[in-house]
Amino acid sequence: MAREDPGMARGERLIKPVSIPINKKFREDCAYYAHIIVEDSFQNGMKSRFGSGGFFKHYVGKMGEMAFFKFCMQEGIAVKHIPFREGYADLNERDDFVVIIHNVERIIEVKTAVLKDLKLDKELRLFYNEKQYNDKSDHNYIVVFAATNKQLTQIALLGWIPASEIKKYPVRKDIVSPAYAIPLKDLRDMRLFVEG
Repeated sequence: MAREDPGMARGERLIKPVSIPINKKFREDCAYYAHIIVEDSFQNGMKSRFGSGGFFKHYVGKMGEMAFFKFCMQEGIAVKHIPFREGYADLNERDDFVVIIHNVERIIEVKTAVLKDLKLDKELRLFYNEKQYNDKSDHNYIVVFAATNKQLTQIALLGWIPASEIKKYPVRKDIVSPAYAIPLKDLRDMRLFVEG
């Protein structure tokens, strides 16, 4: 019988992150797509919703997306659409994954955080930009949260949540871009993602 952490209330649990190995090709692919986003954004006068929107932020985002793509390949999840493309001059709703689980198409958005290290605790909050969420008319998609360490040498998929549930969380206004603060403990385990 599994023991509960004595510091956790009954029924609380920490999810088990899924670590994805990083190799040279992984890094090169993330850098390639991050560079395209930054270049296209600059050429088209686009402004980021999330502060500077520079290469580093886009590289981190591509790390999370690449990790999710590798996870799908490892788990045999059919991927119908990927957000990796040769041009980002026009952003659209198809900038997310579309996967097929149990013959049902699901839209997946990946959000990636940079953490001091990947030692997780129940107090950790993950953020979803308030304006980005409110600008979407349809919240029938899944958000997968990923995290990397500050050195960008590790990446893990932390868990997932239906986007429709995000609006129930408080918005942190004391950060650069106000965002919904989702507790790590409220995410579903990636193993449940595979089960559908």
